Amino acid sequence: MLEKLKDKYVFFDVDGTLSEYRYNDAIYSGRDPELGCQTLKNLLFDDLFANARPLKTMQNIISKLDSDKVLILGTIVTNNEIEQKYPWLKKHYPNIKRENIYFISSTMLKPDVIIEWCQHFNVNLSDVAFVDDRLDVLRRAEAMGITSYHPSSFTD
Repeated sequence: MLEKLKDKYVFFDVDGTLSEYRYNDAIYSGRDPELGCQTLKNLLFDDLFANARPLKTMQNIISKLDSDKVLILGTIVTNNEIEQKYPWLKKHYPNIKRENIYFISSTMLKPDVIIEWCQHFNVNLSDVAFVDDRLDVLRRAEAMGITSYHPSSFTD
């Protein structure tokens, strides 16, 4: 996989891609499908993301990529998440540059954001890859011409 990514601009999701997707020792609470295992109270006031377990395989991959070409494209619901994710990324993925981190409100907008980013920075879409754990957004990205990978592509 490293060979496939080494010369590309790579957009990585955070939750479930760079970190384990498990909060309060659960994957899904069943309370609100929009929020997954978190409650709105968790997202507004708790420190769920500050304590997320980083995935060593992804740390290894990212540490070997050109830091100018590693980008974060994550989604958030509240500002509390952002305040935790920036220091978390700095601690567990220190070679990711702050200016290469983008948080947006909707996962399904990620392919559109990647295309807009490419147009803004005059980068060919063929020079980009996208790594996310959501199959629906990966399918959409692939349909739009973006080379896409699920985190399972990085495990042996």
